[in-house]
Amino acid sequence: MRNRFLLGMMTFCLVGTTSCKDEIDQFDDHGNSSIVSFQGSDKAYMGDSISFDFEVKSSSVKINQAKVQLYYGEEMVSEALYMLKADGKYSGKVLVPFLKNTPDGDAKVILRVQNERFAADSREMTVAIERPKYQTLRLVAADGTEYAMMPVKGKEYEYSARAKFPAEMEASIVLPAYSDGSNNPYLTGNEIRFGMDNGRISMNAPKNISFETTGYGDDGMYDITFNTLTFEGTPFPKFGLRFDTQNKFVEFEGSGNVFTVETEFKKDDIIKVSGIKEEYPELWKNPTWFSGVKGDEQLLHFRGRDGKYRFTLDKGLKAIMMEQLENATASGNQNASAVWVIGNERIGFPSYSKNNINWNTNKGFNLVPLTGTKYELVMLVGQNIDSGNVNFKFFGQKGWGLEWVGPGAYTLKEGGNYIKYASDGNFQSAEMWPTGKYMVMTMETATKPAGLWVKALEEMPVYEAAE
Repeated sequence: MRNRFLLGMMTFCLVGTTSCKDEIDQFDDHGNSSIVSFQGSDKAYMGDSISFDFEVKSSSVKINQAKVQLYYGEEMVSEALYMLKADGKYSGKVLVPFLKNTPDGDAKVILRVQNERFAADSREMTVAIERPKYQTLRLVAADGTEYAMMPVKGKEYEYSARAKFPAEMEASIVLPAYSDGSNNPYLTGNEIRFGMDNGRISMNAPKNISFETTGYGDDGMYDITFNTLTFEGTPFPKFGLRFDTQNKFVEFEGSGNVFTVETEFKKDDIIKVSGIKEEYPELWKNPTWFSGVKGDEQLLHFRGRDGKYRFTLDKGLKAIMMEQLENATASGNQNASAVWVIGNERIGFPSYSKNNINWNTNKGFNLVPLTGTKYELVMLVGQNIDSGNVNFKFFGQKGWGLEWVGPGAYTLKEGGNYIKYASDGNFQSAEMWPTGKYMVMTMETATKPAGLWVKALEEMPVYEAAE
């Protein structure tokens, strides 16, 4: 019995070995493939298509494909595949990629051919690759208007156009098909377009580039530049605040999700948060401190008095916050230099669901100083404050200390139906505050008691800038 078992095992092994040999043989090369000739250009420019002429022949087994590959060093950067029907002469081309920050140098072009049973041959040549130096580029605005971008003297690969562009210029940059005038039959230039992708200037990107100036020259113009080596353009949106009314730009400082600008603001400043175009629509714009600007949803109108402030962009909260840096602590209730609100868990900014104050003094919210003695707080009912659980108080600093304790601290000028006072002097609601409306509380500290106005508005006014 044991001998029969061994014989069976031997037979199985022989059959298995023969089967495996047949399978392996399918991938062994048979016949012969050879490259008879291979001709092309020994020089090319980035962005070109290099043409090649080659002749191939085979024996025993039909030839079926050719590859033309372009290498920078050991890296293959471009490849073209051609299916061949028979021996003979062929032409093909391979693209020389237009790469960022890549120096001029020699590249290797390899032609590889093989037949239907994988017999192969290869031939290579060296091609000197240069970055083209264009006579001019085209800046194409979103409305189709074209501007010539000329070489900048002393700055290799940099091009510039100067005109009375709008402050925000949507445009693409087109590099023309390049020719060095040699009429080399093996070279074909290709037009290259640059657009914007994920906030970066990129080749063949579908969107226009969002150029954005931080200030015009005395002639009312500014320059748009582009570097064909680094792919950098200016004035590309920097991350900061653009003050149109002051003709200044201040970059954000910070990291993670919290970024700040500390600078002088002037009453009725028109500003723009730059460098976050895609995120901007989702931000809470802080209606206490800012109103919208008629005709441009990207702009903000500063409602406060002249002074130094801290503007905070909190990407985690998706919110704009503001605080006074000058006179941020009041020395007394009359003619107070600052007013802050602190309240329970049903008041918060940008919303009480995301960031309720809950009597945490670190979350105290600064009222906008409209004048030296007048302050205002704007709350959207249902978002910043609960319609039926109103409980907060005004303080003279971001913390405990000086406070206004109602009712004796105020003379209610308007909106008495909205306000009542708790035993501790906190504001509470006399009736349900209307969900979806803006509650605007204005306090005048020039008098004692302070004047207080409470209004419910369907929407906040939009600022209309003077022409």
